[in-house]
Amino acid sequence: MRVPDTVAELPSPVDRAGRLSTRNARIYLAYRVLTLAIVDRAIFVIFLLHKGFDAYQIGILQGVFFVANILFEVPAGMFGDAFGRKRSVLLGLAAYCLYALGVMVSDGFVAFLCLYALLGTALALVYGSDTALLYDSLVADRRVADFNGIQLRANALGLISGALAVLAGGLLQELSWNAVYAAYFVVYALALAAWSFAAEPPRLAAEGQAAGHAPPGKEVMRGEVMRELFAFLRGHWRGVALPILGFTAFAACTSPFFTFSQALFKGNGFSIETITWFFFAAQMLIGVVYLVMQRTMSFLRFYPVVIASTLLTTAVLASMWFNLVAVDFAGFFLVMIINPIVTVVANEYFNKRLPSRIRASFLSLIGLCMSVTIAVMYFLYSYLAKSLAIHQVMASSSLIAACAFGIFIVARCVDTGEEA
Repeated sequence: MRVPDTVAELPSPVDRAGRLSTRNARIYLAYRVLTLAIVDRAIFVIFLLHKGFDAYQIGILQGVFFVANILFEVPAGMFGDAFGRKRSVLLGLAAYCLYALGVMVSDGFVAFLCLYALLGTALALVYGSDTALLYDSLVADRRVADFNGIQLRANALGLISGALAVLAGGLLQELSWNAVYAAYFVVYALALAAWSFAAEPPRLAAEGQAAGHAPPGKEVMRGEVMRELFAFLRGHWRGVALPILGFTAFAACTSPFFTFSQALFKGNGFSIETITWFFFAAQMLIGVVYLVMQRTMSFLRFYPVVIASTLLTTAVLASMWFNLVAVDFAGFFLVMIINPIVTVVANEYFNKRLPSRIRASFLSLIGLCMSVTIAVMYFLYSYLAKSLAIHQVMASSSLIAACAFGIFIVARCVDTGEEA
């Protein structure tokens, strides 16, 4: 009987107990259900208003969040590629827990600046590494075709749990704001516990040994990841660079819209309870959309989806200028539905084009680009909010959505690798 020559040939404990991808897919489902159950999702702007911060300061806090995310996005992705995606996500979830504890004991603008910087770092640590671990697990078991189905199922269940969390947040707020953030802490602590059972795919050792090399040291590994990342960008700029630019422009106009819609509804006279129900309904609707997408995903193509979505988003945002309650209400639901659809389709588009070794780093690079544009938009929102009403500021962001639409049109014309 032949003795295996390398570690890569030895059956792992996960292989003996069951398929790696099956285990990690189940853990990913639990992780998404928990991390999308954000109890302050519909009321965190109202909480900041309660703390005495105005629209300008709220915009600054959001800007600091994204600046911190910018600074740590690519380093966090490289950390995940070099030291393991599981470790990166665990650190990020721990940072979320610290944020929740900090909110409960902190007061003052400076303290919240620090907390939002921590929150941005937490997002950088989890973004990209979570889906990269899932994707590589599926690659190891030759189940890549299941990636979209798992993601859609996880997002659908997560949005349903998120809708329930939105309601819970509204109810807990009636007790106290500390009750809201105590629940926030518990949810992320449970997510951390669930993720601790994930298994890192035998990616790095297998790739190095397959090439005839001994497992590299961590410093060498980080250098190789960086070189491969930039080499990939140079060789695939047409099918990657322009779509990233369009995707980040789209995110730049939709993320602030979501945040400031809370202030918009409050300014229109809606109670916290009513706003909570708005977000609950939106979350449930998005969950249904995800479930439908599980059966229709094979018919969706990247460019038709993003071009139609950015055009519709441009029209919706422009209509906010009139500040009609019915228009604002309809626009809110449309953007809430469009955003996750574009995200799922884009996630598949980019993952298909990425080699495993740099997947987390590249997804973090996309996150970096998104954070830069979103941070700029939040600072711009803060500046414009000094002289314009919130609905006018939101309508002005339709210009950014129009730019995203134009970028995707150009990208479709020059990218010959995308199926029609």
